[in-house]
Amino acid sequence: MEKRKKSIKKKIKPFFNNHFEWIALSVGLLVMALMNPYTQNGAGWCIYERLGISFCPGDGLGHSIAFLFRGDFFRAWHANVMGPFAVVIIFSRVAYLFKQNVWTKSSNDNQNK
Repeated sequence: MEKRKKSIKKKIKPFFNNHFEWIALSVGLLVMALMNPYTQNGAGWCIYERLGISFCPGDGLGHSIAFLFRGDFFRAWHANVMGPFAVVIIFSRVAYLFKQNVWTKSSNDNQNK
């Protein structure tokens, strides 16, 4: 039984190390894209606001991304100017990691067979 657990851990750990980041970023982007940008959510997660500073650079970022996925670029820009840039950066990182960890490895596996 102990040997089986170690075998499972040996399989899960490399998968987790290779795929966690691109999966987490994809899920986060999808959640922000599917959220309703017209609702006001509860308390924010901004550390600056928690410290009593009224300006938070991340305020409206999720709303901005949701507006972008709905094609409302004007509202996205006004919700948070960094929203369009965040989408490009996150999407680029996901594409890079996917290519590096999935696409390239599957191509190499096929060539080795």
